[in-house]
Amino acid sequence: MVNPKQEVTVAVPTYNRSELLKVCLESVLKQDYANFRVIVLDNASSDDSETVVRSFAGSRLTYMRNETNIGLFRNWNRAIEVNESPYLTILQDDDAMLPGFIRESVLALDENPRAAFSFTLFECIDINGVSQPVDKGLYVPGGGGIPGQEYLHQIVAGRNWVIYPTSVMMRSSALAAVGPFDTLHSKHTTDFNLYLRLAARFDIVLVPKILCQVRIHPGQEFQHHYHSPGGTGALASMAERMDAIGYLIQSSWAEDPSYRRWLGERLLHLSMRRSEFTQELVPEINLTWAERLQIAIQEMTAIIPAGDRLILVDECDWGSEVPEDRHVFPFLEREGNYWGPPPDDDTAIRELERLRRSGANFIVFGWPAFWWLDYYVGMRDYLYAEFHCVLTNSRLVVFDLKHKK
Repeated sequence: MVNPKQEVTVAVPTYNRSELLKVCLESVLKQDYANFRVIVLDNASSDDSETVVRSFAGSRLTYMRNETNIGLFRNWNRAIEVNESPYLTILQDDDAMLPGFIRESVLALDENPRAAFSFTLFECIDINGVSQPVDKGLYVPGGGGIPGQEYLHQIVAGRNWVIYPTSVMMRSSALAAVGPFDTLHSKHTTDFNLYLRLAARFDIVLVPKILCQVRIHPGQEFQHHYHSPGGTGALASMAERMDAIGYLIQSSWAEDPSYRRWLGERLLHLSMRRSEFTQELVPEINLTWAERLQIAIQEMTAIIPAGDRLILVDECDWGSEVPEDRHVFPFLEREGNYWGPPPDDDTAIRELERLRRSGANFIVFGWPAFWWLDYYVGMRDYLYAEFHCVLTNSRLVVFDLKHKK
């Protein structure tokens, strides 16, 4: 049973979003858990945020205003500083809790005393509150307690495992053990960084229910950081994943020599991907696109004999540059035409085998599609387990499909 004596603090950092803040606070104050308090941390808003907060009657809501805007990072850490409860949730001012969030999150932490934080499933909504589709590639583990090392392993393996801050409830004692949010690699991945540090020392727990709403809209820094030209999200996330390797090297799992080798392989791959993202921001640091392509084609044709057939995974960016005496299957393909990336690993493996039976003797991943080797973890592991990788560099990864191991 849920222990109502365990007080929960819901901290709501906010800045100039009074209309969304009102919706956010309404969702919190409707929670059916008896023992919680709400602290609104106003980052020097110039709108009517304070009026909105004070329009809610009741003693469980506290308003704190910063004299100047101290930025999102310091405001989030202020939430940790002012918290006096065993459990803490930092709720974004444009998101909302669904009924049962606090009760179910407390129950999960009470039943899993080794867990540093709980997280729930979520619904994405737009600025008007209309439900939006969730990324089909999102990795959702089974519910219940999850060893911290398993979470780190999945992050290193490339699983698309997204934990939104709004879905999280943290144990204050675990925060005291590892420290607050940090900007080790980016001010935009401070939450990811904290979850990795917590998982390095504690377990985590999933509540397999949709108990919060995450609002996706153009006004978010997150959208610019990850989905706009010049955004540094991919680079920062790659750096955080490399840290996860460091935590795993220090874990008991790394006592297994084969696992250490796997970690080394992943480290080298992620380091190469990090350099790719760096080049997007600092183009002169490496070869130009045209130079890389010319070298890649030379390397590929040196391995694959004239007249042979190959599967080319290149995002349909440079297949036309392959000499005509090599027959190219785009991937995925329908009637010889590029059909886009596969929806899942099973489809990718099934189509790979279909093309192999049709005579494809090699599969070539060009650097524009190196993300496939992270995103399609099942296909990647299948290729490395079943076939010989005959070339790996910063331009190409080539597998010989003629004979299985």
